[in-house]
Amino acid sequence: MSIALGAPIIPSLFGWLMPTCAGAPVDKVAARADRILLVLPSLERGGGERVLLQLAGSFLAAGREVHVVALLGGGPLRALVPDAVTLHELIDAGGAPKGPTLAWRAFPKLVSLIRMVKPHAVLSTMTGTNLLVVLACLRARIHMRLVLREAASLVNTKSVLKRQAMRWLYRCADGLVAVSAGVAQDLRGLGLSDDRIHVIRNPVDVEQLRYLAGKGRPLSSHGDEPYVVSLGRLAEQKDHPTLLHAYAASALRASHRLVIVGGGDWHGRLKHLADELGLADRVLFTGAMDNPYRVLADAELHVLSSRWEGYPNVLLEALALGVPVVSTDCPHGPREILNDGRHGRLVPVADAATLARAMDEELKQPSSGVEAVLAAHRPQVVASRYLTLLDGGTEVLQS
Repeated sequence: MSIALGAPIIPSLFGWLMPTCAGAPVDKVAARADRILLVLPSLERGGGERVLLQLAGSFLAAGREVHVVALLGGGPLRALVPDAVTLHELIDAGGAPKGPTLAWRAFPKLVSLIRMVKPHAVLSTMTGTNLLVVLACLRARIHMRLVLREAASLVNTKSVLKRQAMRWLYRCADGLVAVSAGVAQDLRGLGLSDDRIHVIRNPVDVEQLRYLAGKGRPLSSHGDEPYVVSLGRLAEQKDHPTLLHAYAASALRASHRLVIVGGGDWHGRLKHLADELGLADRVLFTGAMDNPYRVLADAELHVLSSRWEGYPNVLLEALALGVPVVSTDCPHGPREILNDGRHGRLVPVADAATLARAMDEELKQPSSGVEAVLAAHRPQVVASRYLTLLDGGTEVLQS
């Protein structure tokens, strides 16, 4: 971790770990990162976790030794860990600790693991995990390259303390990967050095998605009636209430069912809202699905109603499976993915009336020309950019 370059003193809150980023040892770093450690919060369903597991496979194909660390063990994505990867699960899923409790329990185990594996490079994702990884690398005092992948808009980070921790600790990383230009701008807004920020967009493996769609189960509860689908956690960020209001006002309410795939805390209130809008027999809540891609592939349209994102892979996945999309023009990612609306309609956030019209229009006249979008997100292209950064390269082409 080349953390001796101009990093500021970490406040006394973290002083017991390591007084400064400059306190790391100066052992020689391998010219090529032949041993890479990838750190995930868990192996539960999540876009960031799927991306890192996909990168793990690409790194293996490039001849690297790959270790994957899940702070919380178990989870449905465990089956996606490539066979040749060494998997480390730090905390048993039985107690299901979350947030600070999980971090507190995982921290000493992560430090010990880093000292044992002695990776040439570490790559982590998700803000909370990134902060923990920086502290663990400092505590381990093993010289390595450290790259942090930031996948969400700062709107998602409401805690003032967490934002301040990002300002302090992200400066210790050799590279910061922003999944979109918008996320990169957020990082600059924290005062982080522009020369450490690299935009590397998410990969989409078209052939793998089609394979998974072929293995998945179709919806069977409503016969052959066409449907519109929305994949995403049932949470504030995804703004399903606006989607339900838009569906209720749209012409497709009479011709297409609405299928909402995902689990989350908002399930009860969304079902209640659907009942209030008279949609009880028109909306299907499937819950979370380990393989939602058959349901996605069979849909007539995918709708993303989010208030904020980082770089929503579900839009890429829908396009890869030949499904037209409509999305809110939220920060960040949809406008970049859809090329300013050329490959799918964009609508203002929380505007149910405009969303309803866009859904009707996209069904009547789907957007086209997505081949170039998918080509720019090929896994080999994306993985090569990550490896350039993990190997210590300073020039990472923007996707």
